[in-house]
Amino acid sequence: MQIALANPTHISEVVTFFNENLDRNNNAVYSEEFLCPLGIKAAILRKQLVVATVEGQVVGAFRFYRKKTQNSISLYQYAISEMYRGKGLLPKMLLTINEWPIVALCPINSNFNEYYFKSGWKLQGQNDEFKTWIFNNN
Repeated sequence: MQIALANPTHISEVVTFFNENLDRNNNAVYSEEFLCPLGIKAAILRKQLVVATVEGQVVGAFRFYRKKTQNSISLYQYAISEMYRGKGLLPKMLLTINEWPIVALCPINSNFNEYYFKSGWKLQGQNDEFKTWIFNNN
């Protein structure tokens, strides 16, 4: 398995990967932007998308951006192929950017909050819409 920043040759494969592995009806997918090919392309060109590949095929991907005012990384969007879920791939992928803390928002009523809880993320806070989870490499 290789984990690295995506490059422009990955654009169409990553767009397809997200379309196949993100269900727009899942309440954790709270923005249509998660499925926007132009957003994915822009993230790759800005060097803000990491992919995990096996034999050249994408099996995991995430978008992130640096929040300079809060000195943190925002995990914006991610997906892991079904065959690799539950195997700790996302934390391994996060090591690629090697900047901490990493912050993720999850809709308050989403079942996906359980994933963050079980996988070692800490609840930093919440508002009427989102829970804010934080991950440190400690």
